[in-house]
Amino acid sequence: MVTIVKIRASAFIGGLQWLPAVRDPESGATRELAGDAREFTPHAGHSGRSRIEQEVVVDFERRKLLAFADTGTTRLKRTGPDGISRIEQATAPTDGITVAGESWGAMSVDFVMQARVLNPLLPEEPAVRYELHVNVNGNDGAVDMRGTHDAFPCYEFYKQVDFGDFELLHSHDFRLSGSEPAATDGKMNEHFERKL
Repeated sequence: MVTIVKIRASAFIGGLQWLPAVRDPESGATRELAGDAREFTPHAGHSGRSRIEQEVVVDFERRKLLAFADTGTTRLKRTGPDGISRIEQATAPTDGITVAGESWGAMSVDFVMQARVLNPLLPEEPAVRYELHVNVNGNDGAVDMRGTHDAFPCYEFYKQVDFGDFELLHSHDFRLSGSEPAATDGKMNEHFERKL
């Protein structure tokens, strides 16, 4: 029997200092959203280098879930037609990062991890989202995950059993799929299933 299984989820803008500038055709002003300047790793937790961070710790000994949620600092550079730039920054609230549907069996637990987080500097833009249906087995720490998320930005989901090494459950890199920020509009179109 295992004691602790941790599920770690994050969404981040990988590998870029800044996304390409978007120009307003009417005013001539541009805006650039800062990336998170990191790559895929389970060790970026609690560093502020993700748009969304979520952890659920399954404690089989105490038969309870412990949840953690955070959002990184969003930075936006606005450059006027006169060439003068200013950088704004803000942190999104975490109230859209939730755990629901907790249901315990004799040696397993089911729950749903969800995130829907708006850009605090561009709230009119679509939210970054994911939904993960998770089953964790207390006998061996096996995780069965069914998930869906947007095509932008990058996503990574890991498990860790009894404080051992993190194991990758799923990752998505928008740079490989050619997705852009507009891919967060409409339905979540990336689906996966993983047993590990």
